[in-house]
Amino acid sequence: MNHLRTVDVPEIMARAASALSAASGHAVKIDEMQPLSNDDRRNFVGRARAIDVDGRVRSILVKATRSQNYDPAAENALASGLVREWVATAYLAARAPGRGHGAALLAGDVSYGLLIFEDLGTDLSSLVDPLLKGTAAEAERALSLYAAALGRLHADTADCLASHHDTFQSIFGAGRPLQPSGRRVEKEADVVVGALGGAPPASELELLSALLRDPGPWQCLIHGDPCPDNALIVDGSMRLIDFEHAHPSHALLDGIYWQIGFPTCWCAGRIPPDVASRIAAVYRAEIAKAVPLARDDAAYRAEIACMAAIWLFACLSWRLEEALKGDSRWGIWSIRGRLLWYLQAVIDMTASADVLPGINATAQGWLSELQRRWPESLPLGIYPAFAASSR
Repeated sequence: MNHLRTVDVPEIMARAASALSAASGHAVKIDEMQPLSNDDRRNFVGRARAIDVDGRVRSILVKATRSQNYDPAAENALASGLVREWVATAYLAARAPGRGHGAALLAGDVSYGLLIFEDLGTDLSSLVDPLLKGTAAEAERALSLYAAALGRLHADTADCLASHHDTFQSIFGAGRPLQPSGRRVEKEADVVVGALGGAPPASELELLSALLRDPGPWQCLIHGDPCPDNALIVDGSMRLIDFEHAHPSHALLDGIYWQIGFPTCWCAGRIPPDVASRIAAVYRAEIAKAVPLARDDAAYRAEIACMAAIWLFACLSWRLEEALKGDSRWGIWSIRGRLLWYLQAVIDMTASADVLPGINATAQGWLSELQRRWPESLPLGIYPAFAASSR
């Protein structure tokens, strides 16, 4: 059943014009709306022209939720991706203006659930292009820009929990309780144990949950879905877009992405270890400006290994049931191959950092069992840009 509301483009244009007019203090007209999103997407996205009263024309992007459950007055309004993006982009505009974080938020309509952003440009390349079609040198340069953008985002928003909540309330109304961050990794582990057996130590699972509840110095605004197609190359730098999963949490949930294979992305793939180390150095140099602990090799390896384990349990609890019934292809790789790689990555990282020995042993058991069941499945592969040089 389709639970999406019908798109009314003229209404969206009218509301966008009204919101921009209110934000700018003078009349703004909207015309030439070009839908960019498919009919089955949870958000309508369109490109249009905004015409100021003095005749100045600029290109804008309009995003409107299609969820019939959108309720900006709800206590849990931050469960909405559009609300999360609104709060994150408004927060970044206030806390780190001019720092190149995404596209500038121009205006919005709270009651309808509509946002208006600057248009960064048409036909922009994303991180996908060099990873899938470029040379190794081009891919590494793009990854360096990407890592710098993530590190800059995290450094600019360190210790943001209270101020992020203040931004939320300033837009959507006061009186909202500050929701506890994090989730129970134990629940995700239970799903996997029910399917494969071999329970990890409860103390280690609790440690992971505790890191999500209280990341300590690593707490910042994370993007939450920093996939290659959410990273656009604009004028020689990288701009992260689509902040629908952004929230205060542990920085290295984002900072692990290229090491564990971009776990939420259709264009998943592995980076050679030597390249991954150089990219990590770029990221660490940026985040260390606000989080000095990032310079400590042992502390960094331990935190990265723990975040990898958290992603492992998230991905297994999300995908294991369907993978046990049969394999399917998601984007450029199979589901089974992705899960095999996540297990191997966590085994390697926890062993290298000498942390989570119980989870390490459990992951080894799970990996052996799945390799026995899936003898034809190949673990997630190296990105094409690096494949030739990795042979």
